[in-house]
Amino acid sequence: MSLALKLLTGILIFSFPFQVFGWDWQTRVTVVVKDQPLEAVCGLLEKEYGIHFSYSRELVNLSRKVTLTAHQQRLKKLLDELFSPDDIRFTRVGDQIILSPAQRSSRTISGYIKDAVSGESLIGATVYSPVLKQGTTANQYGFYSLTTVKDTNSLLISYIGYKPYLQKVTAKGNQMINVHLQPLGSLKEVVISAKEGSKLQEQTQMSRVNLSTSDLQAMPRLLGEVDVMRALQSLPGVSGGPDGAGGLYVRGGGPDQNLVLIDGTPVFNFSHFFGVYSMLNANVVKTTDLYKGAFPARFGGRISSVVDIAMKEGDMKAFHGDASLGFIAAKFNIEGPIVKDKTSFMFSARRSYPDLLINAALQAEKTLGDDGDFKAFFFDVNAKVNHIFSPKDRLFLSFYKGEDNLLLKQTTDDTSRIINSSKYIGESLRFRLGWGNTIGAIRWNHIYSPKLFSNVTLNYSQYEFFTEIEHKYKLAASGEKSDVYGRYNSVMENNGGRIDFDYRPDPRHSVRFGAITTVHKFKPGYSTFEDRDSHVIPLDTIDASMKVTGYELSLYAEDDWQIRPDFFANIGMHASAFLVEGRFYYSLQPRLGLRYLLPRNWAVKAAFTHMTQYIHLLSGDGATLPTDIWVPSTQHVAPMFSRQLAAGIAKTTANLKYEFSLEGYFKSMHNVIETRETNGIITPATTRWDENVTVGKGWSYGAELMMQKKKGSTTGWMGYTLAWSTRRFPDVNNGEIYPYKFDHRHDIELVLVQQLGKQWELSASWHFNSGTPFTLPVSTYAATEGASPWEPGTGNTSIDRFDNRNNYRGSAVHRLDVGVTWSKQKKHWTRSWNLSVFNAYNRKNPYFYFISGDAAGQKRYLSKVSILPILPSITYSVKF
Repeated sequence: MSLALKLLTGILIFSFPFQVFGWDWQTRVTVVVKDQPLEAVCGLLEKEYGIHFSYSRELVNLSRKVTLTAHQQRLKKLLDELFSPDDIRFTRVGDQIILSPAQRSSRTISGYIKDAVSGESLIGATVYSPVLKQGTTANQYGFYSLTTVKDTNSLLISYIGYKPYLQKVTAKGNQMINVHLQPLGSLKEVVISAKEGSKLQEQTQMSRVNLSTSDLQAMPRLLGEVDVMRALQSLPGVSGGPDGAGGLYVRGGGPDQNLVLIDGTPVFNFSHFFGVYSMLNANVVKTTDLYKGAFPARFGGRISSVVDIAMKEGDMKAFHGDASLGFIAAKFNIEGPIVKDKTSFMFSARRSYPDLLINAALQAEKTLGDDGDFKAFFFDVNAKVNHIFSPKDRLFLSFYKGEDNLLLKQTTDDTSRIINSSKYIGESLRFRLGWGNTIGAIRWNHIYSPKLFSNVTLNYSQYEFFTEIEHKYKLAASGEKSDVYGRYNSVMENNGGRIDFDYRPDPRHSVRFGAITTVHKFKPGYSTFEDRDSHVIPLDTIDASMKVTGYELSLYAEDDWQIRPDFFANIGMHASAFLVEGRFYYSLQPRLGLRYLLPRNWAVKAAFTHMTQYIHLLSGDGATLPTDIWVPSTQHVAPMFSRQLAAGIAKTTANLKYEFSLEGYFKSMHNVIETRETNGIITPATTRWDENVTVGKGWSYGAELMMQKKKGSTTGWMGYTLAWSTRRFPDVNNGEIYPYKFDHRHDIELVLVQQLGKQWELSASWHFNSGTPFTLPVSTYAATEGASPWEPGTGNTSIDRFDNRNNYRGSAVHRLDVGVTWSKQKKHWTRSWNLSVFNAYNRKNPYFYFISGDAAGQKRYLSKVSILPILPSITYSVKF
């Protein structure tokens, strides 16, 4: 090599950065830092020793502060001390050290969370890993699944009203661990919370409220009965019909737009006694979830709300029950093991009995004749069986039957005139009115793997309304007689099946998917009218032409995804199809919910949902009644669908004592139906129902405020709703937009529960909403023939002129309900007395309005009818 070449080589070697090859794992380094982030330590090593670090801030977090004193320590040992606590892996590539998350082996821990005393599953219980600082919740069957690092040695399990439990986990592979939590006898469960055991800002789901029915006993009662539906009506964004009419109207929607599920089976009428009572005995209800919007993809078939009710499963450990006796109704519930820790049952029965008192009075006064009868009552029966086949398989059988019946039978047998047989008459009149639900379900839970849970459901649901009349008479002299019988009934029947999967691949994802199939059978107007003593049988009938069958199929998938530590999303899709009368409808329904965590435990949420509904309810302009008829979409009437946007903020304080939420929403509704202005819901035999309706659109928007105190001797909440709801139909109101019949501008709900020692509990609720719109004539004209319309006896000689639909708003509705409960705990049982006053200051709230006239003064007045005055009630209960 020449001298010039050697010199050039030397210059290149000495000018090349020595730090590229100047360190290895054995290089000794000195580092002294105090309370500095890991990122600063890496910068110091790079500056002093030329060690370059490369990493992604989205994957590797170097914000942890350290205090370190190292003198002439080997580099590899120092890096182990720095990065191992944060599970950061380091490797050398060229002159750089690449930092990445450690690929630690994982395992899945799963099982059921149950009440240690009764064996009931605890829905929504929280499972938390202190190592990962992540957790999960139990599903509606109490099953949980959490994938965590292999060396996790403990899990913290908690649930409102139960002692938190630290579950030790051995260092083995996947495990199935069933956890039994002990209830806290001194801690009352929360009446209403967005999700038991979790903070409101920690839930991606918005517009959802969880109703814990164990504390419904504390709320004021109507005629001594606890009621699930009235509790739902006390929430922001939810209103009921007039006092005594029932119904559920959520965010401007109609009563037919609510999907009510009992153990996964749909119900089509949720009321007894024309809406005064709910169809379900509250003592057998385990949990109730109300979704006002942001619907998860697993729900479909309605466009306004979902009410998901889970019934109790039955105590696996011991027998117990309760019974109560009130002014109007009595009920009895019992549950217990058939085979301890293997099979349990639950049974409940309830019946009202006002007819027993009324009938006795009528019989004493001979008002109904010698052989007359009067009955007016409702009853319902619930039964459930829960059987554990194996740790991975469980079977549930559910049944419900409920009916309302009104019977009036009047007889006349004029035997006092038997001498004058020409005047002898025998006559009887029998009238019956009734409606009821029958539902049944069989469900099978199966655990395929620690991460995959499934539920298969087969269900049946039927709703029927009927009315019948029978009139008989006989004249002895002429032999003339008549036996006229008429019956009208409407039937809605569903046969369905569904399979649901719950997949938990890791703590950042909770995936659900499944399929649903339903056969809808409609008989919207079957009637018959006949004279049994005539050769013309029947006189009139509407039969097979009204029968319709529809087939519905749905597929869904949703993922509750933690995108970042402060950003969460619920992404889903619900796809459905409906086949009826040769017409095929289909719908793709995207669902999206977003949550972003802000400082100081605030959360911002937003959601978009698309919902489709294939069935409709024909009703008049008044309140929702059992006479309303369920009908399917047809070739002429397309399915309803809605799109809803919602946004809001939420916060729960650190001690779970107070909760605050504010939500705004906008909802559009398409293909809603309305009976034409000249027709009712009962159509002639020659007319199809879909020729009797008009199809249009609806809009609703508003804001809902909810503030709640959840702990302490005084609990309760305040809700306020500001809302608008409108409709537009081409054949109604000249095609112009008008207020919906349940457009309530302002709605205020106040609920207060006060504990007084261990035995006394006071409760009160106050409700206010703006008046309901209805239609009044703007002027009246006398007919061209006949006398003045103000003279009695001249018939209908006036003509009313109307301009706009729902052009008048009735008076505001408000009501105060109060209650007090005294309880005494005995060794083996508890007895209690409840005194409740419904409508405590006797407000005359309108049930409906009508126009009355003063013939002498030639004036007309707007009058109203109120049907529920102040109603006190006393109920005695025992629990054993």
